[in-house]
Parts: sequence; C-alpha cells; structure tokens
Amino acid sequence: MERYNPEIPAELQKIVKEEQEKAFTLYLDFIIDGTASMYTIYPAVYFAAVHFVEALQKYEVFPRLGMTVIRDEKHGEATECIRFDDSFFTEDSVQFLKKMRSIPLYGGGEDGRESVHTAIKKSLGKFNGSGRNHAILLFSDAYGSNDHETFLSTPVGQAVFFVTEQMSEEDFRFAFINADGSIDEEASPMFLKIDQLLKPLSSVTIENVVKPLKDLMKGVSIGV
Repeated sequence: MERYNPEIPAELQKIVKEEQEKAFTLYLDFIIDGTASMYTIYPAVYFAAVHFVEALQKYEVFPRLGMTVIRDEKHGEATECIRFDDSFFTEDSVQFLKKMRSIPLYGGGEDGRESVHTAIKKSLGKFNGSGRNHAILLFSDAYGSNDHETFLSTPVGQAVFFVTEQMSEEDFRFAFINADGSIDEEASPMFLKIDQLLKPLSSVTIENVVKPLKDLMKGVSIGV
C-alpha cells in the first residue's frame, strides 16, 4: 500500500528552522586581556578562538559571538565592549575574528593586576537577561584583579578561564543555571592555565572546553 507523505510547507519549514536555531543558539562572550603584557601570547589566544568556534559549529551549535576587552581601569583605561554593527553579538565568525585580530594591546598595571572583575561584569551586562545558553570564555595573563565584583545577579550556563595560577585562586562567584532552570549552588568556573596556549592545542583540550558549552543546549525544546 502506497503511503502519502506530503511535503512540509515552505513556511512551516522556515518556522522549524528558526526554532531550531533559537534553541541551539549559544551566546558566547570572549573576554580578552588587551594589555601590553599579552603581546607574546595574543596570537595563541587568537588561534585558540578559531579552534573553539570551528568545534562549536561542528557540533551544530549556533554561536553568537561577542568580545569584551580587559583594560586597567585603575589607571583610566576603560573596558571595551566591542560592537558588531548595532549589536554586541554576531553570528559572522569571519567578522568576529577580524575584529579580534585588530585589538590593540597597550597599557596595563605595573603590578600585573588588571580590571578583570569589572570586565566580567560588563560582559554579563551585554546578555539579554540571564540564561543557560549564555557563557563566557576569558583569557588573561594577569596575576590578580584591581577590583572585586560578584556575578550573582545574571545567571549563566558556563564560564571558562584561561588564566594564571594566581588568578585561578581568586574567588569568582557566579550563579550557574541547571538544565531544569534551578541555580547550581556548587558549580564554579573551569580554570585552565593560559600557558597551555603556547603549545599546539590537543584535541582533548579543545573537547574539554567545547563540550561543556555544547552541553548547555541539552534539554531545550524545539517544538513548534
């Protein structure tokens, strides 16, 4: 017996596609130390960003990419929230990487401390409210921070830091969201040593960073 399988109307296909993209969209802000001490390691940070973006796209995650540049606010250097046309986030990875390549490296604190907490707070302020599909990826060679902030008012899904050992010992208090929408009281940022970037990134390292970001998409309904 021949079965009748009508084609899905084009308009419905469009709605389904839009819903899928919405469900699997990850808003990921790269917080990057833009001070002069990053001069040596910055190319490695750039190529790490290339790897992470490519890996996310292979997982069929739709990344919306943002960039916040750490400056030394203690010495009058304001943190930069980069814009892509009229938005803080872009789906165009080429445009994102082009902006990243053009970030000038200058200034910084003489004691090796930068305004990391302030940059994180400004980064979280760019997200549209709180959400499990919001994450930050931070790169800094600072030894500590000139400022102290908590990040409990804007829950996020994940925070991954490539930083110094001294920085990893600081108290970064976030509110992380579980898949069911509740707050995870025990979660903390993932810390990785920034000097890992000075050697070729292994597939294991890339996976360790990208998989938690991909997993944020679990449990999201894409029903029409």
